Amino acid sequence: MTQKGPPVCNLISVQIQLLRDGLRCWLREYWGANSIMKSKEHTRQVRNMVLEKFKAGLGYKKISQALNISRSTVQSIIRKWKEYGTTVNLPRQGRPPKLTGRTRRSLIREAAKRPMVTLDEMQRATAQVGETVHRTTISRALHKCGLYGRVARRKPLLKENHKKSRLQFARSHVEDTANMWKKVLWSDETKIELFGHNAKRYAWRRNNTAHHSENTNPHCQIWWWQHHALGVLLFSRDREVGQS
Repeated sequence: MTQKGPPVCNLISVQIQLLRDGLRCWLREYWGANSIMKSKEHTRQVRNMVLEKFKAGLGYKKISQALNISRSTVQSIIRKWKEYGTTVNLPRQGRPPKLTGRTRRSLIREAAKRPMVTLDEMQRATAQVGETVHRTTISRALHKCGLYGRVARRKPLLKENHKKSRLQFARSHVEDTANMWKKVLWSDETKIELFGHNAKRYAWRRNNTAHHSENTNPHCQIWWWQHHALGVLLFSRDREVGQS
């Protein structure tokens, strides 16, 4: 008589549960055990009502509909009762985080949307929702998701047609000799800042994204070139603006 193996559906459910447990452990190691937290906790009375209805023979779906709470919450309360024999909050490991999961995700979205946003601005935004935290706390939350404050590269304010023209010019002169460049007029110059940020600015960005347009510091400068024989030549670093 051949021995029958376990049903295929049971094996699949076990594999799915193992994958869930492995993913949960990985998330706890990556984000920290205290970062994975529930956004809302139900009262002791609600938990006891869930347990009473479960002992009365009601299923998860009926309990969820009767108490107007999610089915996953019902499952979590009953699972905790089966494992620990209680519905009260158990002692937690470590210090509770100052930022809730919702606020942390909001800060990450804001930094990704506006890389030039400052820590002071994000600190004021968190204070408006009732979470007063230090700037270092916000910085650490962004570091955990791979966003770091780096000095933004200064780039000329160019349009797409300017970029194409510059690339075409560089390709056409890539094989020019040193004697050719000796014929170019080199003279004294003075920088005049039209607009943009001449000071150092920081951008929240991930690694290897320094030259992305949203992570750069655009500016427009005019150079005042002077030569003894030719008089004054006014030339823009981004585009020609005039000549005299």
